[in-house]
Amino acid sequence: MQPKKRAILQIALACALWSFSGLLSKKVPWSAISIVGFRSIIAVILVGISRRSFRPKLTKGNWIGAGAVLTTAVLFIFANKLTSAANAIVLQYAMPIFVILYSVLFRHKRPSRLELGTVLAAGAGIVLCFAQGLQGGGMLGDLLSLTSAVTYSVMFLAGQRDDCDALSYTFLGALIGCALLLFMPFDPAIRANPLEWLMAGLMGVCLGLGYIFFSAGMRGGVSPLSAAIVANVEPILNPTWCFLFLGEWPGLLTLSGAAIVLVVVFVYTLLSSRTEARTA
Repeated sequence: MQPKKRAILQIALACALWSFSGLLSKKVPWSAISIVGFRSIIAVILVGISRRSFRPKLTKGNWIGAGAVLTTAVLFIFANKLTSAANAIVLQYAMPIFVILYSVLFRHKRPSRLELGTVLAAGAGIVLCFAQGLQGGGMLGDLLSLTSAVTYSVMFLAGQRDDCDALSYTFLGALIGCALLLFMPFDPAIRANPLEWLMAGLMGVCLGLGYIFFSAGMRGGVSPLSAAIVANVEPILNPTWCFLFLGEWPGLLTLSGAAIVLVVVFVYTLLSSRTEARTA
């Protein structure tokens, strides 16, 4: 297999592994804090073995990225328990909107027509998802999902710093997340149920292996555009697993909103990449 094709396959596999988070977090009755803490220790072991080092790189960029990784993980698991898997993952994938808004508000960059159209169109899709949340009582979960999109955008922005690399800050974020294990003895939902512990462990395996495969794919020469396009596997598979195994139907408004958000993000990624290539 050609190196580039193998790298694309690695990224697709990473996103497929991450897509099981929605299903598994709904099946495990533990609190989001307990789930994140338990899966973090497993992810640390797997990523540490892959890095051949358990010593984190303590740069400012990696600290920022690590904080965003941990916050995004906690918010996403909380959201999955309070709203549909489709709403949780689709609203999180509205991340490019907040990258654009950050550039406008803090870097005082004038938005292009493409960026303005992206914010408005994706905003319409988000409104539809929220409308479904109002009908189903999942408004708080939707708000947490949208907040996780903000922290997810911080992860993306941190990765652009010279003192930051993705595998290092994800490892550091998981390492910090291990501190949440201290709260597990106080979680009344944790029982001596082998199946629940197995599913929680699988979440850690999926998370850790996902980090490893994604980093390997990016090192294999895949462009950010290709990675962003392939990453759309996750918001498609995540609600699919919940529908197949839990019978969770996302609703017509969510499906419509999800279609708008995913198409808008895909088109924005494609067109912005072409614009950057022409101006380079």
